[in-house]
Amino acid sequence: MKMIWFVKPFLWLALICYGLFLPAQNLPVKPLLQLPHFDKIVHFGLFFVFSLLLFRPFKKLKTRYLFWAPVTAILLSGLLESVQRTISSTRSSNIYDFAANVSGILVSILVFHFLVSERKWERLF
Repeated sequence: MKMIWFVKPFLWLALICYGLFLPAQNLPVKPLLQLPHFDKIVHFGLFFVFSLLLFRPFKKLKTRYLFWAPVTAILLSGLLESVQRTISSTRSSNIYDFAANVSGILVSILVFHFLVSERKWERLF
């Protein structure tokens, strides 16, 4: 029954996978999306939210959640970037994508610890 705690992060991970593996020609073309390095902002945001969603399930498991949630997110981030680079012929992956992912994850540690944990809105995560 403890797996139910991970539904939100799994759903968010599915959204991340969809975005990462969507063929380049299917990506939307909007002026905002044409900003230089906009994709890094997207990577940051996706993994920021993913990591935030992982904290509460790990906390409920009574683990060192401030360690295990980010470690899990970083490992999955690296795996997804590697798989994207390997199987996608229309999309690229580079170290800066991974750095943006990790940056989002690291910021989520601070946000969860100082702004979310032990507050009434923690249950939303």
